[in-house]
Amino acid sequence: MSPVTQNRQPEGIPVGGQFAATAHAEAAVKLSYQDNLQSFADEVAGRPAYDEAVKRAQSAAATYANVDEDGEIEMEDAEFDRLIAQISDYEARFGITPEHDLHTVGQGGAGGGDIEHDTRMLSLEKPGEDAVIEFARKHPSAIVEPKIDGLAISVKYEDGKMVRAAKRGDGYTGEDVTDRVRGVEGLPEAAGEGDYEVRGELYLSDENKAKANEIRAAAGKPPFKNARNGVAGMLNKQDGTYAGLFSFAAYSTTMGQDKDHLENMEDLQGLGFTTARSLLPQSVLDAEDPMSAIAALGAERKGLNFLMDGAVLKINGAAERAALGEGSSAPKWAVAYKYAPVEEPTVVRDIELNIGKTGRLSLRAVFDKVDVDGSELEYCSLHNVGWLERADIRIGDEVMAYRANDVIPQVHLPRIDLRSGDSKAWTPPSVCPQCNEPFDKSTELWRCHTPECSVSGRISYAVSRDAGFDIDGFGGSIGDALIEKDLVKDVSDLFYLSEEQLAGLEMGETSTGGTRTLGRKNAVKIMAEIEKAKSQPLNRVITSLSMRFTGRTFGRRLASEFGTMEALQAATVSQLANVEGIGQKKAEVIYEQLKKNEPVIARMRAAGVNMGTAKAVPAAGAKPPKLAKPDGRPMNVVVTGSVKGAPTLASLSRSGVQELIEAKGGKASGSVSKSTDLLVCAEPGSSKFLKAQELGIKIVTPEEFAKMVEDGEV
Repeated sequence: MSPVTQNRQPEGIPVGGQFAATAHAEAAVKLSYQDNLQSFADEVAGRPAYDEAVKRAQSAAATYANVDEDGEIEMEDAEFDRLIAQISDYEARFGITPEHDLHTVGQGGAGGGDIEHDTRMLSLEKPGEDAVIEFARKHPSAIVEPKIDGLAISVKYEDGKMVRAAKRGDGYTGEDVTDRVRGVEGLPEAAGEGDYEVRGELYLSDENKAKANEIRAAAGKPPFKNARNGVAGMLNKQDGTYAGLFSFAAYSTTMGQDKDHLENMEDLQGLGFTTARSLLPQSVLDAEDPMSAIAALGAERKGLNFLMDGAVLKINGAAERAALGEGSSAPKWAVAYKYAPVEEPTVVRDIELNIGKTGRLSLRAVFDKVDVDGSELEYCSLHNVGWLERADIRIGDEVMAYRANDVIPQVHLPRIDLRSGDSKAWTPPSVCPQCNEPFDKSTELWRCHTPECSVSGRISYAVSRDAGFDIDGFGGSIGDALIEKDLVKDVSDLFYLSEEQLAGLEMGETSTGGTRTLGRKNAVKIMAEIEKAKSQPLNRVITSLSMRFTGRTFGRRLASEFGTMEALQAATVSQLANVEGIGQKKAEVIYEQLKKNEPVIARMRAAGVNMGTAKAVPAAGAKPPKLAKPDGRPMNVVVTGSVKGAPTLASLSRSGVQELIEAKGGKASGSVSKSTDLLVCAEPGSSKFLKAQELGIKIVTPEEFAKMVEDGEV
């Protein structure tokens, strides 16, 4: 008997998806599942499954926290939330004291930053629908706000003027984004008087998300994979590409700490702030009780102008909030509610394999076409091999298709009770299907590192701003198009491209079905960037080759030690091993890869790419490098916070500042310790500043540091 449509929505809460229709279609279809809770039923028998679940959750949290605008994550929010709930349930039932930090803000994946929050920035508890209903019953006067899908930030004001803004980070410290959020819609730079803090969500309206994707398309990049990663990636790109596209909605403030929440939000609106509350439709504001408000918001979601992944139920009264207090990672006076999707049954017919552009093994399930809330689905990408094996989804299984968070189509819940004898268990490949070489299985995202299977990944790395030639505008889609046309097979080919080849490069179809090309204007810009890339320092040339163990740090050390590419190529294994941090095993790998890359290096040399400068022997009586100690050893220098205030440093990326330090004879470091000689800091009072003070380490501003390395004495 065929299964009927399933609806997991509690009574009184509307179904359907605000973004299920084509207006919010996502390119990727994902497959999700629920773990077998029975594996955790017994403390001893369930311990291996618990340990594995913790490991998977930690890995997913780390990749999620560090993903860039084009990056990959190991699992979607819904699956991650289920996994955390399962871990918490096991710990509660058997009195397990966690040895992990999955229950903290950022769930162990988010790193801190240079700005210390005055009070912790917490996340929200997502306890499940029954707990939300119980919360609403206990607190009938609780209010509802939209759970906007964006990036949480804290903004400080002194004398009514914006002075500091930071990401949430680990809840205690966050990255400084002050200069990047000035001029954001709904976030005034001057408002009222006195000192106060405003916290809220940085997000994209529907119109501005479309504009951002148009910018990406023009640069040869794919649309953003999801709103949250898109906001984070846009914020990290500090060149003004996405200026004017962000919006801000406040959800808390210290302006009136004794006032109720609604009073504070009204005060903020009066000062020009947009609040999350102000984005609600009137039907939600008119609702008689919290659950009715949640229901009304669910019914109105399709008419909103932003991505929303749920509702927030919170206490209004300041006194009641203070009485309830906070937990380890979330306030006890607020909970988040996730709107559940509509589900439809379908049958998996095949599981296909492909090697992606970065060498990653991609898995795709093909299933019977099914209509889910107005969208037809017939295939989906699967997360990874380990995930699929644990899910035990087989060819021939009946599964339920839905759109997670009303955005990403997924299927889950293989119907084992309806599994027939004709279903076929899936077996992962033992080797890469394209080159028959073993996979790198060091993470759950299996990859093939052979050149023919990961050319695109290497090209993307070679043109990147932080590690490679910093070729602006050369997106992943442009690299893929060049590779598909056999115009680029390795990094040296970049320097032999012509303007004509780039201008006529096919980048897909136009809205009318015609062929979209890169165009002359973009081609001219990229050619100028490629020409400029030829003069990049030797360390970036080394790193661009994508050899193992030659990332940014070791690229700088190798360049500093040998001076020229010729000297590096002529180095013996023992000479390579003597470079700080490399050692014998890494040296052997680097030596072999330098031999394999000889043709590539030769073509780059012939194209005029910088191959370094021979190390000069210091003349008698010559001054040591600016950042060298009296004994000739390099000074350990830590740079923290923004250096934009120093004109000579403003154009440099973080990697560029590190390169400058090492070019002046110093050694760049990321943390303050007893071995640190100098801290460059624009934020007095930051954690690194205070630690440096405690240790008696010299502290200078970016402006002072710029003068030191230019013409002053260190």
